[in-house]
Amino acid sequence: MGDASKRDKPMLTNASFRTILVGLIFVANAALADDTKSDGLSDKGFSFFVGLAGSSVRYQENTGAIKSKAQTNNLIINSGALYAIDHDYLLSIENQSTFYPGNATESWNATSPFSAGGYSFNTGLLQQDDFSLSQSSTRLFLHKRIANEWFVMGGPSFNTNSFKRSAFVAAQPGVNTSSVVEETASEILVNLGIGLESEQVLNRPDHYSLSLTAGVPVWRRVTNTDNPGDTFTNIQGYDVWLEGRYSWAIKNNIQIGLWGQLSNSSRGSQTIGLAELPNSRLETAGYGLELLWKL
Repeated sequence: MGDASKRDKPMLTNASFRTILVGLIFVANAALADDTKSDGLSDKGFSFFVGLAGSSVRYQENTGAIKSKAQTNNLIINSGALYAIDHDYLLSIENQSTFYPGNATESWNATSPFSAGGYSFNTGLLQQDDFSLSQSSTRLFLHKRIANEWFVMGGPSFNTNSFKRSAFVAAQPGVNTSSVVEETASEILVNLGIGLESEQVLNRPDHYSLSLTAGVPVWRRVTNTDNPGDTFTNIQGYDVWLEGRYSWAIKNNIQIGLWGQLSNSSRGSQTIGLAELPNSRLETAGYGLELLWKL
């Protein structure tokens, strides 16, 4: 991989955006508190925390005649809240992050014979390595009622994915291996979707929600320790996810239930000099028990 000129680093990080968003939500919630008490909206909305949660993660890369594949299981934490602005508008914030990343074996395979660096490589296994992935995502959505409990929703999401690869083992002569490689992708997406939302936990026997959402990146920065002078900025790709929850009341303001999510994330390739960021696909299935409450 060749050197490339260094690019300016962004002044605002994902952490900065999340701090600003959380502050704005608390301010908005305080400002709306008196108004919602007068029209019954104060009973709507809730906070939630997903504990005992896990995710099954499948990650793939594809560049030329080389494909990689890894599958691992992570422990995750998911928390957030839903606020009622008025009868027709809701505001939600949700944060999902890896609590304990699992470790898996990643395999790199050649789909056809090829030559590189003076070596000829055969179809089949090229190398293996230890692989782990940490994910973090914060979503801020505005929900607009379209009919009864059906809403359209949209807003930004702020994602960070960090990969770590180590213990490389070459399966064919000429494969270059590193001791440890780390890659971090930070991005902002704009999302739009549709969902079913029962809105309330307080004084209800149950709560349910279901949503289907799609998003596209509008800002992205990817760095890799194998190419310290390169910052990849390609925003080609999309995210699609399906999320649902159902809970039962154990007190008039507390419920426990189940949460699940399926997501598919695809990103395009980019080349800087001799350094290449390959096409990638990340598939995640999340599940867990959750606690919902309204104070």
